[in-house]
Amino acid sequence: MSFKKVTAIFDQLKLVDVENALSKNSHIGFTVHSVEGKGAYVNLYSKNALSSHIQMDIYTHNLSAHKVAKIIMQAACTHSEDEGLISITDIDELFWIHTQKAVSEDELLIE
Repeated sequence: MSFKKVTAIFDQLKLVDVENALSKNSHIGFTVHSVEGKGAYVNLYSKNALSSHIQMDIYTHNLSAHKVAKIIMQAACTHSEDEGLISITDIDELFWIHTQKAVSEDELLIE
């Protein structure tokens, strides 16, 4: 099986833009988490100097991972240093809990 996990960390104000961009390009499922951290930008007004962002995880077919990353980059871009980052990692196996069966490659392929 050829699966990838696309993880994006970006400004929480861009979440709706990213959701809309993903919806326009295909039915792409995702998981969203609120996260805090330090990177190029440090929030000096926060008591712990951390800035708040969104972390989005998307499981997709190997052939679709770069397309998904590009959609997110374009939608989340604000042209500032604290925009975040995107990683693409290999997934050995992926299972649906409700069927207790492996996910097929076709289920996550984006045209």
